[in-house]
Amino acid sequence: MVESQEHEIMRYQLFPTHLVRSKCPSITPQDKQEMIECTDWMIKQKMYNNNEFTPKYQTWVMLFRDDAPPVWKKLREEFHQACKNYLETVDNFTKFPEGIQFTGFGAWAFKGWESLNKAESNPWHDHNPAFLSGVYYLHDPGDGTSGGTEFHDPRVAPAIGTRMDEILPMENTWIIFPGWLSHRSSQLPLEEPRYVVAANAYVKLGFE
Repeated sequence: MVESQEHEIMRYQLFPTHLVRSKCPSITPQDKQEMIECTDWMIKQKMYNNNEFTPKYQTWVMLFRDDAPPVWKKLREEFHQACKNYLETVDNFTKFPEGIQFTGFGAWAFKGWESLNKAESNPWHDHNPAFLSGVYYLHDPGDGTSGGTEFHDPRVAPAIGTRMDEILPMENTWIIFPGWLSHRSSQLPLEEPRYVVAANAYVKLGFE
């Protein structure tokens, strides 16, 4: 891990892949509470995916829309900055970082707890065709030693179930990684809900 205190950025090298954690200085405790309450309201309104491919409770992909509440726009700006931090920190990720233009963002929230997670599987997945993806740790009720995100070595098929590594949770931070990297949530053995936000960034290559 390489850490920069000045920019509050931490870089991790997992396997051949880099992940970058960025803190979110503009997000206040009040903002976090508002996001939790908004997530609970969406779930109460049944604004979550209800199918065999996604675990409960995963909200609809609408948090970063232009008509979303202002608190989500603040988090969208932090995600945008975290993605730029990734490109600046991982200098070999793309040949032409100066030509990358962000074209859109999508985000959703996830709420889970032990008894729910035992009934609802959290399979390995990726976010293709997103260019970059991220996980924001909104509220983690554990002691910080588990409950993060587990990543799988891209050189080995996830079904084999070996060669995995977990990035531990740190509230009010984004973990940014390539959209094609296979991952899953690492759940906590607690009944207190865990809240995370996941997001995708889409780009195009263009020089003006």
